[in-house]
Amino acid sequence: MPAEKPAEATPAEKPAADPDSIAAAPERPTRAYVVIDRVSTTAGIIESEDDTVIVLRDPKGRVRSLTKNRVVAVKYLLDGPPGRRVRVVFNDGRVLVAQLVDDGLENVAVEIEGITTRFPREAVDLVLPYPTDQELYERFRDTLEPDQYAARYTLAVWLQRKRMYAEAKRELESLLEVTNHYEAKQLLVEVDAQLKLLEPREPRPPRATPEPKDAAARGKTQAGLLTAADVNLIRVYELDVNDPPRLQVPESLIKTMIETHSDSELIPVSNSERNAMYSKEPIEIVRILFALKARDLYGEVKVLGEPESLTVFRQRVHNAWLITNCATSRCHGGDDAGRFVLFNKDWKDPLVRTTNMLILSRTTLDDLPLIDFEKPIDSLLYQYALPKSEARRPHPDVRGWEPVFTKGRTELREDFIDWVRSMRIQRGEYPSIDFDPPGLKRRTPPPTGGPDR
Repeated sequence: MPAEKPAEATPAEKPAADPDSIAAAPERPTRAYVVIDRVSTTAGIIESEDDTVIVLRDPKGRVRSLTKNRVVAVKYLLDGPPGRRVRVVFNDGRVLVAQLVDDGLENVAVEIEGITTRFPREAVDLVLPYPTDQELYERFRDTLEPDQYAARYTLAVWLQRKRMYAEAKRELESLLEVTNHYEAKQLLVEVDAQLKLLEPREPRPPRATPEPKDAAARGKTQAGLLTAADVNLIRVYELDVNDPPRLQVPESLIKTMIETHSDSELIPVSNSERNAMYSKEPIEIVRILFALKARDLYGEVKVLGEPESLTVFRQRVHNAWLITNCATSRCHGGDDAGRFVLFNKDWKDPLVRTTNMLILSRTTLDDLPLIDFEKPIDSLLYQYALPKSEARRPHPDVRGWEPVFTKGRTELREDFIDWVRSMRIQRGEYPSIDFDPPGLKRRTPPPTGGPDR
């Protein structure tokens, strides 16, 4: 059977469907795993090789010469460095993208969300290098001709999906210089809006008077919960403009936006175009608001449904285990809660649930965040939910504590990571929402720059 050697690079006659479909650049293999027949295999370092024979030295130093057309398959192993992104192709057709630990002679070890997993060598067909998004972009771009307008637009769409907004803007502007591409114009407006969202937020000016300390004076309920207006504003910040929940935008908001931002290029000049804005879909107005960073108007948008990130939190974190494990009266929902306090009364109420979400996002204990948005598995909440034998930072010894992420409930770990990664505003940095987690003397100030909306 012919050996499964990495294919040689050949000039592309036409571009791939998109950058993700580009094959990895070939690498010279130094090791191989050979399936001799249904029951026999061997593996080792390649001593020599030609089109008909491969010579291997196994881990014990024994040298073996194999004729390629007399074996079932020759599978070339991928060398390091550890941490490179790879695509693992299994014999049953499954494909996994992960970080390489070792493409070994006996096992294939990869890291997924910080957790190392090993697969038997015989279960894996190939481990292929998987380029970074920047590498894919550059290689796909090199295959394009100037007059391949559809492919150039496809590239811009891919860049926007990968959140490579600066590159997407550059490609769209280049495309629009030579063609009047309607979809490219629309996408450029959206990309410009995303870039403006990423601009650093100007620091808030100092308050002229001290902030009231009592909850009622801050606009919160006597119980210390967020208000309905707070919850609505958080929903505005968390909504996905590409898949929004049901929205309502009053005409008064559009009128104010036009009047106060008339000098922006996002606001039409002619009266007819301005009047047409009142007929736009609500999400189109929200996109403009985000691009303008008109945060004083965000609260006037009524979000009648729940954004995806808050739905994931409700279904797969808050209701699934946070309330029943962490927020009980004998734990962080009672008199002995300590520095970390959660609300458990009327826990199905959106005010209670969103308040608990903000508590998790803004709380730090001993300078460590309960939620680590950069690396979710380093979150104190994640570590405290693990069995102590698995945790790098085990839960303190307290009476009645039991781990949440047990072996029989491993899906809860993935649910937690999915929620953290789905949040659009990290560390609870929602402007205009002044809230300090109960039980703490002060909240650690957020990093300079603030959210991107």
